[in-house]
Amino acid sequence: MQNLSKIFFCLLVILAFPVMKAGEALAVQQPVTARADAETTTKSVAAKPTADNGKAGAPTQPSVEDRLKAMEQIIEHQQREIQALRELVEKGGSNPVATPASESLQGVTASHPTATSGQGQTLPAETQKKVEELYKNFGAIRFSGDLRFRQETFRNQGFDDLKPSADRNRMRVRVRLALDGTINKHYDWGLRLASGIFTDPISSNQTLTDFFERKPFALERAFLRYDTKTERLGAQLIAGKFEPTFRRTQMVWDDDVNVEGASEAVYFKTKTPLRQVKLVAFQLPFNELSGSKDGVLYGGQLQSDWQVSNKVSANANLSYYDWNHADQVLQGLGALATQVNGGIFNGAASSGNQNGAFGTTNRILRNGAGAPIGFLANFHLVNFLGNLTWQATSRYPVTFTFDYVHNASRRIADEKDGYWVGAMIGQTKEKGDWLWGYTYTRIEQDAVLVPFNFSDILASNSRAHMPTVAYQLANGVTLQWSGLFSQRVKRLVLLSPFNRFQNRMQFDVIYKF
Repeated sequence: MQNLSKIFFCLLVILAFPVMKAGEALAVQQPVTARADAETTTKSVAAKPTADNGKAGAPTQPSVEDRLKAMEQIIEHQQREIQALRELVEKGGSNPVATPASESLQGVTASHPTATSGQGQTLPAETQKKVEELYKNFGAIRFSGDLRFRQETFRNQGFDDLKPSADRNRMRVRVRLALDGTINKHYDWGLRLASGIFTDPISSNQTLTDFFERKPFALERAFLRYDTKTERLGAQLIAGKFEPTFRRTQMVWDDDVNVEGASEAVYFKTKTPLRQVKLVAFQLPFNELSGSKDGVLYGGQLQSDWQVSNKVSANANLSYYDWNHADQVLQGLGALATQVNGGIFNGAASSGNQNGAFGTTNRILRNGAGAPIGFLANFHLVNFLGNLTWQATSRYPVTFTFDYVHNASRRIADEKDGYWVGAMIGQTKEKGDWLWGYTYTRIEQDAVLVPFNFSDILASNSRAHMPTVAYQLANGVTLQWSGLFSQRVKRLVLLSPFNRFQNRMQFDVIYKF
C-alpha cells in the first residue's frame, strides 16, 4: 500500500507542471535516470538466448516478468526521489534551493525537458511550491480495505419448533474501502464505504442473490479527530460517524456497528505497570425527531492498560450505557430492506422468530390490537470487560477474554445478565500463521438491547458455542472457518420435545490491503 501511495504521488508531480505559453506543447517524459535503468534492463533482456529455437544469443522480445523487473527499477528510482521530497516537507525549510531534498526535486523537474526549447529546464520555484503542497495534501493519505467471500451453511434449524426448518446455503461478500488522512500532528480524518443493506446497522455482508442486480455500497464512516498527543496527560475528541471509541465484545455490540455523534477522552500515561488510564465519554443520537424527544445513547468507559511483565499484558474496562427512549428502536424495527432511511431492517440477526417479523429477542409490550408499543425493560447497561494476553512466542500469543453485562433496569426482576468468555491462540499477520479460538456466551433475554449485538447467533435468551480456526495463506490473505452453535434457553413452544442447537458454519476467504 505504501508503494501505491508513492506511485500516486509521482503521478501528482507529473500533473502539477504548469501549462506553457499559448502555442507551446508540453512534452512530459520519464525521468532520465529511471529511463536509462529501464533501457539497460530491456537491452540485457533482449540479449538473452531463447530456449525455444535452440540458438544461443538469438534475440527475443522481453517477457512480462522482465518488463516487470524494469518497472521495479523505475519505481525504485522514483521512491528515492519521493523520500527526498518527504524529508523536505518534514523539515519545512523556507529555502528549498539550499536543501538536498530540493536538489532532488530539481532533478525530478529537470528530467522533463520541454518540446519547444529542446533543452532540459528546471521548473520555477512557484511550481516546486505547488508540488510540495500536493505532497502535503495527498502524501499523508492512506488507502486500505478488505474483501471477504463467504460460504455459509445452516443446519438443524428451528430451535424448539415442532417442525425443523429446512437447511440453508448461501454465498455472501463484504467489501470495505477506507480513506484516511493526516491534516497535521494533532488532526486526522477518515472515510469508509462498505457493502450491505442500507437499513441494517449490524452487517456489511451482501448475499449473492436478486437476479444479478447491483449491490448497495454506502457511507459507513466519516469523522474528524483531534488528539493532543502529549506524553503523559492528553485529550482526544472525535465527531461524525465512527468506530466505537469504547472497548467491547459482540455480546453487547456487533463488530459492524459504527456509531454516530461525538466522543471525548482524557488519558494519563505512566511508566509503571499501569501504563495508561483513560476515561471515555460519548453522546450518540440514534433517532432525531423534530417534534419529540430524540433517542440518544449516553455513556462512558473507564479503561486501564497494564504491562505485568515482558510477556504478559492486560486491560480492564468498566462501561455504562444509558439508552434514552430505547422504545424508538422497537418502533423502527421492521423496515423494508429496500428502505434507505426511517427504520431498521434486522435481516442479518438471528432472532429465532421470537417476536414475529421484528428483529429482536427482547421482551416487548403490545396494545389491545397486538401491535408492539415498547420494550418490557429499559436499558441501563453496566459492562465489565477484561483481556489478558500472554506472549508465549512471537507467533503464538495467547489471549483470554471475560465480559459481563448487567441491565440495571428497574422494570424487570429477571433475565438481565449476560457473560462472554473466550480464549485465542495464535494470530493472522504473516504467511504461515495459525489462529485457534473458542468462545462461549450466555445472554439472558433483556441483558442487552437487540438488534445491536452479535448478528450471527441467537441474539438473547440464548447460549452459544463459537469455535474458529484461521490460516494466513499469504500476506494479506486469510482462510477462516467459524462455527456458530446457538440454542434458545427459555422455550417458546413450552410442550415441545425439541431444543435444537442451530448449526451455522462460515467458510471465509479474506483479503486485506
